[in-house]
Amino acid sequence: MSEPLPDPRPKPRFSLPVSRERLIELGVVVFGVMIALGLDNLVQEVRLRGDARELEKAFRADIIEAVSNSWERQLVDPCQRQTLASLTERANSSEGGWEAAPDVGGLSLTLPAPYRTPTRLWTTASFDRALGTEAFKRIPLERADAYAVLFAQIATRREENAAEFQALSSLAPLAFTQTGVDAEVRAGLLQSLSEIDRQRGLAVLVSEQLIAHAFSLPGGDDIRAEFLRNRSAFEAEADQRGAIYGECIDRGATERLMRLAAAS
Repeated sequence: MSEPLPDPRPKPRFSLPVSRERLIELGVVVFGVMIALGLDNLVQEVRLRGDARELEKAFRADIIEAVSNSWERQLVDPCQRQTLASLTERANSSEGGWEAAPDVGGLSLTLPAPYRTPTRLWTTASFDRALGTEAFKRIPLERADAYAVLFAQIATRREENAAEFQALSSLAPLAFTQTGVDAEVRAGLLQSLSEIDRQRGLAVLVSEQLIAHAFSLPGGDDIRAEFLRNRSAFEAEADQRGAIYGECIDRGATERLMRLAAAS
């Protein structure tokens, strides 16, 4: 069988539906769009990282305030223990009543107060608002986890501080001279004193933990430096607390705070 003869007709050449010049123009446009998108993403990333730095500044301001509040709890704790012991002795007396406890309220109140506790703002708003934002995701994971632990402790202190303050009203009978007090009233007062003492002990414990965590925060050199720089302000504040609570305050609290700030 003979082989087929070759087809003498010219084979069709592949041709583009658009000209080469048009392809070049399209390539330039696509490349330009890619560059624009890349630049836009870069600008967005730079902005978000700047927002993350601002978030951390706000976090640190709240943490510094919380550490200061924690220092105050340590400072006045001996006075609180002393007052609670005195009030417990009154409530637990076998006699028919008691003399009015000294007024240590220190506020512009109409009625006297037999017990005093610092009531401070324990702020977590900066952290609560930041959670889930794109800027928060730019904070290194190690620091973000450390912030979460710290603000959980601050929230705990806020709740306990509020409960402690509300419980103070139950001690009102001790601020007045009483006679003929029955066992049920005494038992109620002793229960209230026990609850307030539990809250006092928890406040000191959480305050110690909070200070330790704040000073060990990764990249938290500025927090520690802030306290070292303001040592004289803390010493002056301690003098003011001494004028309010008495010389029962723990003067060593400031030294411990500064030692921790310097060593961390």
